[in-house]
Amino acid sequence: MWGGGRCGVEELCLVIRSTGRRGDDGRVSVTFGQLFETYETISNKVVGILLRARKHGLVSFEGEMLWQGKDDDVVITLLE
Repeated sequence: MWGGGRCGVEELCLVIRSTGRRGDDGRVSVTFGQLFETYETISNKVVGILLRARKHGLVSFEGEMLWQGKDDDVVITLLE
């Protein structure tokens, strides 16, 4: 379901846009836990795709790494 490369990042942004909520600043955000709820059989590639998307300035979130369970409340904000 989650591809690598640019396609994976683009798909991630679409998922955030479709499942997230628009804040007062106009940006769409979703929690890390919501991403796991969206995909029942999510792969470990999601964290890598999130890191790649952040490197390209497409998303923002606190912390260096995200862990299912521990970081479920971390907010991921779509920047594009």
